[in-house]
Amino acid sequence: MNYEVKISQTGRGGAVFYIENARKLAFDWEFAIDGALLFVPSPLRWNNFCEKNDFPQARNRRNEILESVCEEVIRQKTSGAEYTIGDDYISISFC
Repeated sequence: MNYEVKISQTGRGGAVFYIENARKLAFDWEFAIDGALLFVPSPLRWNNFCEKNDFPQARNRRNEILESVCEEVIRQKTSGAEYTIGDDYISISFC
């Protein structure tokens, strides 16, 4: 899959954009005590989120997309970090 992840920052947070075939999903993020938190739709809300963002191709691909976002954020911003995907957040812990 050909995709791109862009990160914007304003103060202690910003947005992470997952971009694929001219479509994008935006996730807010903020710094945490040991890393960063990204706020994402729960599994139950994911498909509705994709429809609202005119990105039907992302339906039923939550884990795939969020893992790609995590790996790319870590590659761009730090090395050796670990991530945990929860129901409505992603925790990226800097080691």
